[in-house]
Amino acid sequence: MFLQSSYESPIITSPDNTDSADRPVGSARAHLDHGLRLERTGITARALEAFREGLAAATTPGDQALAKLYIARALRTLAEWPASRDEAREAVRLALEIGDRDLAAEAMNIEVGALQVQGFFEEADVLAGRAIEYATSPRVRGITLQNLGRGAAERGDFETSDRYFSESIASFRQAGYEIGLAIALTNAAKAALDRNDPARSIEIGKEAIALARRLGVLDVLLTTVQNQAAAYVAEGNLESAEGLLTEALGHFTSAGNLVRQAECLEIMGEISERRPDRDTAARCYTRARDLAQAAGDRPLAERLTRRLGDIAGAAREKKSGA
Repeated sequence: MFLQSSYESPIITSPDNTDSADRPVGSARAHLDHGLRLERTGITARALEAFREGLAAATTPGDQALAKLYIARALRTLAEWPASRDEAREAVRLALEIGDRDLAAEAMNIEVGALQVQGFFEEADVLAGRAIEYATSPRVRGITLQNLGRGAAERGDFETSDRYFSESIASFRQAGYEIGLAIALTNAAKAALDRNDPARSIEIGKEAIALARRLGVLDVLLTTVQNQAAAYVAEGNLESAEGLLTEALGHFTSAGNLVRQAECLEIMGEISERRPDRDTAARCYTRARDLAQAAGDRPLAERLTRRLGDIAGAAREKKSGA
């Protein structure tokens, strides 16, 4: 499954000439730093609280813009789409008010990611095109290129997505942004799987897992693990896939990430179909569709509806042939 590349900013962007350890307790930056650490470990609801505390303590437009950006990103992870969009747009407004085009571009990418998850790929591409014009740093340029690559991959235009992903990786390397590299590798692994090359997907995924584990970025790590499970299913290695999914689903359930839960259950349904155990597969797909609909992930919900239709059709065919 693809990751949104505006996932996490380094601790902390727009430096205030104070090291994180030296920031006064209760200051806006101290709250934002704390929220970022929580976000890295996938504790999104608590991270959101810290970001809101940072906003309440913010005394400058720069800190307010940062807080709004982080709040928008946390709300996106929690599938609170309208609220995430509103916070992201306010972050863009504040960033442009102080002339920080790079911060504005990063905030735009929050909304790009939300649009992509909901299946609005054309709108996402238009907004990403604006963001790439605003981006001034290699890191934010890399984020935008990753999201453009994700949109192309979702449409099946892998030649274009490969180009964007390659340019993004080069930008992340230039910026020394290792979390971005982990995300880029995760997305490259997913694109390889979508091109029916599970062996290549597993190879890239192993590199992404090693990097995400070293960085301690749990959401990236478990999304990569989830992709590895899907690749193992494609190769017919169901036992390995099942073991990985148990770990990923447990994490995303605890984190309240409805979309990732639904994706894990979809893969579990595929495993059951291959065994074959259509009743269990149907239960997995039904629960996954319910979660996808609750999260507003239209493409995922539609795909799961098709899977359920295929199972029902196969059951009718079997009954008529009996």
